[in-house]
Amino acid sequence: MRALLPFLVLVPLAAPAQHLQRFQQALSSNNEKALDRWMGKEIHRLRKGHLVTTASTSYIIHHPTYDSLVAFLLRQPGVDDAAWDKCIGKIAIWPGQSTIGLRWYAHGQLFERCWTVQEGIPGTIDLAGWRPRIRKDRQHLKYLGGADRPGFVYEQRSRCARAGR
Repeated sequence: MRALLPFLVLVPLAAPAQHLQRFQQALSSNNEKALDRWMGKEIHRLRKGHLVTTASTSYIIHHPTYDSLVAFLLRQPGVDDAAWDKCIGKIAIWPGQSTIGLRWYAHGQLFERCWTVQEGIPGTIDLAGWRPRIRKDRQHLKYLGGADRPGFVYEQRSRCARAGR
């Protein structure tokens, strides 16, 4: 029993925050499915967001999650640029969506891909038009998919520069 306690304490410390080797393998292989799978797992790992407590209420925000993910992507070798759509004015409809874009070099070519993330999971299911409520709504991130969008990262950088952010 005593040998089990240090093992349970030290194993979580050894687990990396973001899987650098898997990301590098996905990036260098130039396999879109591998990058999509890595991004989906990373978004699922960071899905809870950050709790903000004020004097009257508390709520969950996801901006720091996106910022830390983009900062991780920018530090990696082979990555040219990364951004998310924080400077776009969005409609306040729940659940909202955000997009994370990445530009990278592989085999002497420049590639760009974007991933869409939903910011909330409703507690209903769709059964032929009938939407019964089966659980309460959750403020978790949900990975929706990836797509090629050339020029997305440059567009987001120019929007933020115009907004002064």
